[in-house]
Parts: sequence; C-alpha cells; structure tokens
Amino acid sequence: MNKRKKKNRPLLLLLLLFIVIVGGAWLAYHFYSERTGPLTHTGEITPDDAFNYEGQPVIQTVSRWYRNENLDQEAINSRLPDHFRLLILDRDINANSAPNFVLIATDPVLPELDRSLSDFGFTHVFRNLVVYETRDRSLYPILTIGRESIQDEYGTGLIHQIPAENGYALVMEEYEHDALYEKPVQLIEIVMLDENGMGASDDIVIYWDPSEAAYKATNTFGAP
Repeated sequence: MNKRKKKNRPLLLLLLLFIVIVGGAWLAYHFYSERTGPLTHTGEITPDDAFNYEGQPVIQTVSRWYRNENLDQEAINSRLPDHFRLLILDRDINANSAPNFVLIATDPVLPELDRSLSDFGFTHVFRNLVVYETRDRSLYPILTIGRESIQDEYGTGLIHQIPAENGYALVMEEYEHDALYEKPVQLIEIVMLDENGMGASDDIVIYWDPSEAAYKATNTFGAP
C-alpha cells in the first residue's frame, strides 16, 4: 500500500507542474494580448462621423498602428490624412488611471490662428475634437466637440452656444490641485474663432470633474 502511494506521487507532481506551466502560459498570453492587441470603439456610443476613416472609427486605426506596429505619435500623425491630428497618445490626462487618446479634425476652410491667440498660448485650430478613455479593451468618447455643441460621454451639452462657424482655437495646459487630483491633469481650453482667426467668444476651460467622473466646462475656471 505504501509503495503504491510512493509510485503515484511523481505522477501527481508532474500533473501539478503541467497545470502550473499551462496556467502561466495562459496568463502570459492574456497579459500580452491586453498590452498589444488593438482596441475597438465601444458599441454603446455611435462614433462621431467627423472621426471616421476608411469605413471605421479613426481611433481604431490609431490603436492598431500604436499597439500592433509600435508606431509613436509622430509616426501615426505622418500616416493619418492631413485633416486628422493625434494630440495625446495613450496617456492618462484625468488622473483616474484610465489612459486617453485625443484627436482633432481640421478643415482647410478654417482661418489661420491670429497672432494674438498664438501669443497667448493657443496652438491648434480645429473643427472637431474627441477625447477617448480606455476601459478594458474598448475606447469610450468621453468628450466630443463639434460645430454645434460640446458634449460629454452621455450626450449632455456642457454649455449653451451658437454654432462655431469658423472652428475653435485650442490649448492644452497641465494643472495641479492636490485636493482634487492625485497627479497633474490636462485642461482643455478653447475659444471660438471669427473669420480672421481671432477670438469670437469667451475662453472656455473644459476640465475633468472626479466627483462625477465626467467633463465640465466653465469660463470662470480658477476664479474665487
């Protein structure tokens, strides 16, 4: 009886070793897939028409180039059509541990940025803007700016506005507030443009509200 138990023990150890090896291989494959597999646009929200490319959301193309082909931001922008520009690549800009992508769509009919705005720090003129947040293997548009409106993930308008016929000017700025955010975040500051590329509205600061996990907008950011 004891001899039989001793003979079975090596088989049991081999079986346990096999299970450990297979389990480790599966975990390694799963981890690698999560890190490198392309992300897809969430099916819960309809993609903005302004950010479609070759029949699919442009963000999926960006994700494939980045995660499968290891392209950096500069290389991705060199491949994208001229009217798209990637501003943020897989970086947490809201201090909530969820990486973000930021894309803008331009338009050749838009005016050039007036020097008064560029001197103030504005860097881009755009027609449309979208901020994506990565959740599991899906990309959620948590901020969408277009000609008619500025909306959060739930389609709620952040401000009442007239149509931005001549687009917007944009600057993204780092902001620190230890009581609100665990690390620096990025504020999105925009202003509507007139036909000469000058500001035609108040500056609007769009910021992440951690208490509601949603974007908010104000023209009095930082005021007492």
